[in-house]
Amino acid sequence: MSGDTNLLREGLAALATMLPDGCKVVPSSLAKRTSEPGDWIILRQGPKHVTCLLLSRRRVESRDLGAIAALAARSSNPALLVSSYLTPAVRQRLSGFGIGHWDLTGNIRIDLPAIRLRVAAEGTGVGKTNQHSVRSLSGEMAGRIVRALVDVAPPYTLGTVADIARVETSYTSRVLSYLTDTGIVRRQQRRMIEGVDWSVLLGRWTLDAPIETRGEQVRYTRIAGLPDFLDRLGQSGFLHALTGELAMAKLVGRELPSTAVLYVDDRSEAVAQFRLHPVDDGSIVLITPPDHSVFQRSTERAGLRFVSPSLLAADLPSDELLEQLLAWMATHEPEWRQPSSNFESDKSSRRGKRRRKAKGL
Repeated sequence: MSGDTNLLREGLAALATMLPDGCKVVPSSLAKRTSEPGDWIILRQGPKHVTCLLLSRRRVESRDLGAIAALAARSSNPALLVSSYLTPAVRQRLSGFGIGHWDLTGNIRIDLPAIRLRVAAEGTGVGKTNQHSVRSLSGEMAGRIVRALVDVAPPYTLGTVADIARVETSYTSRVLSYLTDTGIVRRQQRRMIEGVDWSVLLGRWTLDAPIETRGEQVRYTRIAGLPDFLDRLGQSGFLHALTGELAMAKLVGRELPSTAVLYVDDRSEAVAQFRLHPVDDGSIVLITPPDHSVFQRSTERAGLRFVSPSLLAADLPSDELLEQLLAWMATHEPEWRQPSSNFESDKSSRRGKRRRKAKGL
């Protein structure tokens, strides 16, 4: 395989679970006889089969589709694309190009008339390869666990991670097993968590769960300009959390960019309160997250609230900015990473309150 080996392995395993009964996917040796980029697979249904060019990309944005379509057009064989996650807009354009596709969250659309195969389904956002295992960090619950492991320094138990993340222990266990198998998490005989390679973990999560997966994004503008919007936002008490390049600039002390990206609890209220107007190239991007954990462990400065560095890393628009943030995090770890003892004491306090309440005290 010439692409991302892990993505291809996980993607083919996921595809096998999405195909109808009687349809199989097997590797092809065509790559040895052609100079075309990509990998090759054979899809079989009954006595018929078709060889497909397989392209793999961890992250696919609209600007990448022209190059992907050009690669697909170079082959006379059907082209398929596998990714960690494909947004609805990207999936629609891939269909327009005639490129079959699927991702690790369960989105799939493949149409191969030669073998009478047509598969189309919407994903759940949590990976569908196996209900008893985890092969991806996509999805809201996995994101909560990732942030807990990054934001809080070990050692701690599985139960502590589940409490911090507010995720069921059974699912937390499956994610930790996956991260232990990959070497990102170190555990003492698969019990106490002793170490987390948080920079590698963030790099992996960024690929599996880009910002597009965290809610609908709509662009706006304010006639008075972005600085005026930020001033009013800081004085308003309105629930928000700034992220992206602006949040990073504030964190590391750089000049602010011309665009603000922020999570808001109530987009319609934000539009009304700050008198925003929707425009395609607006400098204010509002994201309405289905999972309110994006506001957890955020910090406030001069009335403005910013997401935690762990979430910020996954929300940055480029690999270059991600590397710069990871370098800053490495040299300022005591400033943003909390000791597990803080959460263990909070947990004990909550248990004590529950006991006293049960006794009627």
